[in-house]
Amino acid sequence: MSWDPAGQRVLVTGASSGIGAALAVELGRGGAFVGLAARRGDRLEQVLGEVRDVGGDGCWWMLDLADLESVAPFAERAWAEMGPIDVLVNNAGAPRRRSMKRLTPEELDETMAVNFTGSARLSLALLPYMLDRDSGAIVNVSSMGTQSMAFRTGAYGAAKAALNLFTEGLYFDLVGTGVRAHLFTPGSTDTEFSTPKPGNDDPFPQPPGAFMDPVDVAKALIAKLGNDDFEGFAAPALKETAQAKRADPNGYLVEAIKMMGLRQR
Repeated sequence: MSWDPAGQRVLVTGASSGIGAALAVELGRGGAFVGLAARRGDRLEQVLGEVRDVGGDGCWWMLDLADLESVAPFAERAWAEMGPIDVLVNNAGAPRRRSMKRLTPEELDETMAVNFTGSARLSLALLPYMLDRDSGAIVNVSSMGTQSMAFRTGAYGAAKAALNLFTEGLYFDLVGTGVRAHLFTPGSTDTEFSTPKPGNDDPFPQPPGAFMDPVDVAKALIAKLGNDDFEGFAAPALKETAQAKRADPNGYLVEAIKMMGLRQR
């Protein structure tokens, strides 16, 4: 079964670049009306132009999910201005590459707010509207850091792991309704996440060809909406990696330590 975006109203957070921007364009190409939300208005205006270039349409709002008190009012505004939202894609996030030996409490709180709490609050704010219509889908974008190894990304991985279980809770509690909850896991993708950023440790070197194209990830996410499965991955190899760790987490992490050239005492 395939999902047809034509005529659907889809709200995408983190839509100013990377996976979110690519997703907005692919949804527009399929005929969706796309609501774009992120912190950078100039970039959102550019992405909306690309959506319209491929035959779609939409609107945009500036939104900082770390400003938790602004989330519920934003949800009310988006529903009123965009119309009934068929799909919410919680894609917003910010990297936090920091050794746990140097991580500060303030960095931890900020990471949780941006990568978990803000998205969770947005889900809860829109959920009553969807339940009232008895129709809708919430897709929360996770990270392979929750499925493989959280090397220098312990706080980020913890935030996304919280999002994983939050989404699983939604999935169970929505059984019997017309609203669905899905978890989607991309792999390492060629986005701003993979570049050096202030306040972050340097990225771990990746071999050539290790990064996925954001457009391919976006297409995989759209394909995920065509089935009722709880969890989806951007590529089959990612699912295999997750299954390998689940089968033997101790052995998996020991091999990861060797691969990264780390030494245990």
